[in-house]
Amino acid sequence: MKQEPVGLFEKYFIIWFRTVTEKIWTGDKKLRNTSIAILTFGALNVFLLTGSVKDFFKLKEASVYDIPSTLYGMNDKGEYEPIAEFYKFSRIPVRLEQLKTEENPLSPDNRHKVIQCFLSTEDNSFYSHNGIDLKGIARAFVVNIMAGRVKEGASTITQQVARLKFLSIERSIARKAREAWLAILLELVYPKDKILEVYLNEIPLGHGTIGVGAASRFYFRKEVQDITWGEAAILASLTTRPTQFSPIVNPVSSMNKVRVVFRKLVENGRMSVADAEKEYANLQEYYTNLNRSPNDSAFSDRLNRFPYVTEYIRKNLIRSIGSGRLYNGGLKIYSTINIRHQEEAEKALLPALQRQTIESNQRAFRNIDAFDDLYGSGYSLIADLYDLPDFKFRISRTERTFSSAYQEDLRDEFFALNLLTGDDFLGDLIDKNYTSQTTKDHLLPVEGSLIAIRPDTGYITALVGGSGFRSDNQQIRPFQAFRQPGSAFKPILYAAAMDYSGKNPDPEKNVTPATLFADSPLQYLMEDGDEWAPENYSSEYSGFILLRKALEQSKNSVAVRVLEQVGLSHLMESLRGLLQLNGRDIPYNFSVSLGSFELTPYELTRAYAALASGGKTVNPISVLYVEDNAGKVIKDFRKDFDDEDRKQIISKEAAFLITSMMRDVVEEGTGRGVLSYGLNRKAYGKTGTTNNFRDAWFVGYTPELVTSVWFGYDGGTISLGRGMTGGKLAAPVWGRFMARALDREPVIDFPWLADVKVTKKTVCRMSGKLPGSHCHDLFEEYFIPQTVPKEVCNDHGSSWNVVETKPSAYSAQSVRTEKKKPEKIEKQSPSSKPPKRKKSVFSGDEEIDY
Repeated sequence: MKQEPVGLFEKYFIIWFRTVTEKIWTGDKKLRNTSIAILTFGALNVFLLTGSVKDFFKLKEASVYDIPSTLYGMNDKGEYEPIAEFYKFSRIPVRLEQLKTEENPLSPDNRHKVIQCFLSTEDNSFYSHNGIDLKGIARAFVVNIMAGRVKEGASTITQQVARLKFLSIERSIARKAREAWLAILLELVYPKDKILEVYLNEIPLGHGTIGVGAASRFYFRKEVQDITWGEAAILASLTTRPTQFSPIVNPVSSMNKVRVVFRKLVENGRMSVADAEKEYANLQEYYTNLNRSPNDSAFSDRLNRFPYVTEYIRKNLIRSIGSGRLYNGGLKIYSTINIRHQEEAEKALLPALQRQTIESNQRAFRNIDAFDDLYGSGYSLIADLYDLPDFKFRISRTERTFSSAYQEDLRDEFFALNLLTGDDFLGDLIDKNYTSQTTKDHLLPVEGSLIAIRPDTGYITALVGGSGFRSDNQQIRPFQAFRQPGSAFKPILYAAAMDYSGKNPDPEKNVTPATLFADSPLQYLMEDGDEWAPENYSSEYSGFILLRKALEQSKNSVAVRVLEQVGLSHLMESLRGLLQLNGRDIPYNFSVSLGSFELTPYELTRAYAALASGGKTVNPISVLYVEDNAGKVIKDFRKDFDDEDRKQIISKEAAFLITSMMRDVVEEGTGRGVLSYGLNRKAYGKTGTTNNFRDAWFVGYTPELVTSVWFGYDGGTISLGRGMTGGKLAAPVWGRFMARALDREPVIDFPWLADVKVTKKTVCRMSGKLPGSHCHDLFEEYFIPQTVPKEVCNDHGSSWNVVETKPSAYSAQSVRTEKKKPEKIEKQSPSSKPPKRKKSVFSGDEEIDY
């Protein structure tokens, strides 16, 4: 026997149902009661199928639009200015009050032409029905039966609003029933004008536009209030099949559909035949002058002045506020981008990258037939032995040969001939081929990076991520390109060494700007028996040299000796604090001194920003705060920034010393190229060039701004060309950007200078010691008080200043045993096999010819 449900609700419902049916069948009016019960249960079933209680609570969402968000940057006047929009579909909300009335004596309807066109084509009785047009349903039923197909719809504007806001486009009876139910609810809650306004702002009109505001701007480049009758008719013609009737995709079909719209206007008494013919004739000029790609979309039309900035901020905001809110929330995003800085950054870097692409002249690999020519005959045998698939190209050699010849020789000739013939189809094909080719004449593009940060606030004011933001080139290299900094790392190393000496003074090991080091060849014997011999860029050596001069001339041997003298373990804490490498660590070997490990331009710039901030860490941000559509702040990144604890990594005194040393790099050393564009303030920075000229850097700062510039190929093994150093490529771009970006900003000094406690002493330029009686070449140098030299110079005439030509060899059994004293390598007999010599990992970047 089947058991009854045991749930409380089930028991109560069964008892109630039995009671109701008993009353229906026990009374005198059984037939009437039965009819009422059937109608009641039928209505209940219809309600359960078409509606729900939740529908009453979601009606308020009908008047809420998904609005694009806007990104703002700061202009020269200190005002925020839109620089980008975020959306998936373009929408410009329009209020009915914005649409002016028309002066039409022949028609009682004086509403705006856009309203009249949509009412005539979609729902002429909109203001007389209650959400469902029963006459329209009957008329559409008869028309469709006679046509044998669905030729006319019966959805009112209110029903379309219900579908656009709450339902899918599925064709089913259930969906139509829900559509009608929701339309009735909308009519009960909203006035007619509001429903019409929602419709005009929600209707898709093709090419990524939603609503008449966005469509008017996309198709006609004007606001919807200012369009003509013909243009309004075009918008009204796009409601059913926007792609098929688009004037851009199918002009002929569009003109035919627009004629139908004008006929509806005449039939409904909104326009005379003469006026309709006149407006339709005026529209011919629009179609005649229409010269746009069928692939145009509102997305490509969106405001996006600085694509690399937009993409970087977009990715960060999606992580913090979500994509739905970003694209549809109507947010106002206030960034740290300075519009003048960003414009000057792009003007400085992008043309330089284009010129360098041609000068470096590195071509993409094109001999793709090499394998087939050399090994094709043997491949069949290997395939049989190892069951490999057939070796084949995606296209034939003939096709590849023709494609190459076409792009390099024939295409320009075809383009010139097409200008004479004026064939639109052929012209579109050639244009599309031009735009789809990523590199000119198969040259690999030289890429680059520029990022600028305010040292006092951490605000990122400019960001350029490469040679041009395209579908195939969207890498944001300041944050995603891990490259070796080369000699640009030396100021960070020297600052850490001088800071350590100031905190742990030792007269024998102190590192100061006046410390004397031997600039001579180095040779290390590694654990595996190989030799490591770091070399200077020019393979020339200067004998003994002061640290200040060594940085100015970018001496590699001195950088290694600084690390050897202080000890890498003593510097690790400061180096980690300056670089802030999340999830990574600095390699524990001597090649660190030459910038052998990879950093992003952002990480290197942030480390220089710490130097420019007096040794304090800087926490860069790109967005200040985000407001919703009502002006309420929903995310304040300034608060996050203020809450960050800026740590004092190195002393202000060490930051001051390295800053003064980098001033000499700009004025007398490898960075003289920054002065090419007349920078009207003191600048401090360092060049960097890696082995085989693969990377060219200049990183530097003024009190107002810290900026890095990097040149290189995405493939880290490709050379920019001999002599392409940081001083030649990156320094001029840095100088041009800084000169023009800061041109209108007042000259200031470092705010932390007042707290710096350094001692100024006169020392011998040749030895770095206190001057003796025989010292004649003197200069003033800055010192951390604890590291002031106490020894008097009495070395003149000795052999210390003779340039070393005979290499000195040191033993480094292991990088981790740096505390052991160097041992000389034993001279090997002629018969013994010499150890394998490992070439210099890095070259310096001292440049003689500018």
